[in-house]
Amino acid sequence: MRTSHSDALVVYGVTGDLAHKMIFPALYAMVKRGTLNVPIIGVAFPKWTLEHVQKRLTHSIQQSAGSTTSGLFIVFCRWSNM
Repeated sequence: MRTSHSDALVVYGVTGDLAHKMIFPALYAMVKRGTLNVPIIGVAFPKWTLEHVQKRLTHSIQQSAGSTTSGLFIVFCRWSNM
């Protein structure tokens, strides 16, 4: 019998400074190493668009890792305004 996983990583406050300075770079490093293979669900209060979140995410990764290949990480991220 095959078992399926329903794991996901939920990150609260993805529009905040902690996520920008510490969480996004750490998650990006894990994705790049292949150690993070579950969906990432970002939760925040502000009414940001997906484009705005992706720009902030890209900026965070470029600042910390000096990388411009954040597309690898953005694939794992989806945004939903509630």
